[in-house]
Amino acid sequence: MKTHFILALALFASFSSFGQTIFKTESKVVSILINNQVVVEKWNVSPEIKPDIFEAECSRKINIVTFKADKDSIFFNLSVGKTIDFIIQNSKNEQAYTQIKGIIPNVNFTKEYIKANDSKTIVQIPEVSELVNILMVLHKDAEKDSNMFDTKIDYYKEVKEYFKPYLSHPALDTINKYITDLKYSEDAKISLFSNQSYYYYYALKMNACAYEFDKNGKIKNNQIVKEFAKGWYSFDPMKDVKLFEDFAKKSNFRVFYKNHKTYYDSLIATYNQLNPISKMQNWLDKKFGFGYGSYVVYFSPFISGAHSTNSFESNNFNQSFMFIAKAEMDKEFSPVMNELIESRVVFTEIDHNYVNPVSDKFLDRINKSFSNREKWAKGEVTSLYKVPYNVFNEYMTFAVYSLYVQDNYSKDDLIEYLPKVENQMEESRGFINFKKFNRKLLEKYEENKNIKMTDLYDYILNWADNENK
Repeated sequence: MKTHFILALALFASFSSFGQTIFKTESKVVSILINNQVVVEKWNVSPEIKPDIFEAECSRKINIVTFKADKDSIFFNLSVGKTIDFIIQNSKNEQAYTQIKGIIPNVNFTKEYIKANDSKTIVQIPEVSELVNILMVLHKDAEKDSNMFDTKIDYYKEVKEYFKPYLSHPALDTINKYITDLKYSEDAKISLFSNQSYYYYYALKMNACAYEFDKNGKIKNNQIVKEFAKGWYSFDPMKDVKLFEDFAKKSNFRVFYKNHKTYYDSLIATYNQLNPISKMQNWLDKKFGFGYGSYVVYFSPFISGAHSTNSFESNNFNQSFMFIAKAEMDKEFSPVMNELIESRVVFTEIDHNYVNPVSDKFLDRINKSFSNREKWAKGEVTSLYKVPYNVFNEYMTFAVYSLYVQDNYSKDDLIEYLPKVENQMEESRGFINFKKFNRKLLEKYEENKNIKMTDLYDYILNWADNENK
């Protein structure tokens, strides 16, 4: 009996602090505000999670964290390192044990950083980023997933040869541990690693861009962004930074990187030549009615088809980051067509930062109009796009690029370009109704090029709703 009493007491103690404050609401979702700014629009009230933890980024000494549902709300004063426990309870007396933790902000754009980056476009192959890309391309099955890795280049042969003596390093064991489950996709007609492997890949290559080597050869976070891919994976892959640092030291990676600086610079020059980012930015700012203070493009020679983007705001400065493939000239196409084909890659990452915020306002309609997945997305090749919102955003980001081409290039260029992107989206990427979607949006836009983006959304979602049925 005594043992049972101690156990019960321990269980009671673990949740005793939750008995102090109760927030009563009938809503199954709440919004969360920090210092009167909405940071989470829909937080699910989850009684099954005990406790359900929300990490609040604290930009001030004392921060006001508000949980709001309909007309009901509750607020707390929070600082870095402080933990607050409370209960969210509905009329059925179901209780969600909730915990708020005050943490350091993920992003801190300092005055010096803003001055150096404001209104600029920066293209880089960062040193620590290239280190982790090299580690991943040394994966034993890297050559089999051509979507994750480009292993057809001469640079890959040089990497394999140079780092061959270090393949037994524990850092490679870590990479092989988290990038797994290679399977052939009948839809994509290629072999692909698992979705979880891709999330690890994204999180590692993105978060690595927040790190740099110090004067002693140690890899340190730059203190501007802690994690570029926060929440993308179950943990931050840069937790193994000391392992990666040891690999760099023992393999003389920094010497290899320095010796290839001319090659990296040539790739950056080609990228700038084929991607008029300022022109894209100006067009997007005008069409969407908002913009970003700076764009940063990070890439590695090894990145193939797995692209990603994220944007952040701090101290009234916003910056958009893209993690994409290199740009290449194809002798088969004219200079203009090369620009169109290559520009599409970065444009459809940049405009996610415009499309997604507008899509957020149409979420219920998107969920309804794209509910019939078989109408819009084919099989496992689209499995990373799990919900209607993500599928729609892929359609919209690519279709908006067609509008950009329509405005900035000749009609002949547009006619030549459209079949290329439509075939890629339908045949290679599995978005099987893209051509009709794209042409409908173009048709509406050509009627009135001054149409508001929200009106274009309204039109295309009405059309999609009929298609969906």
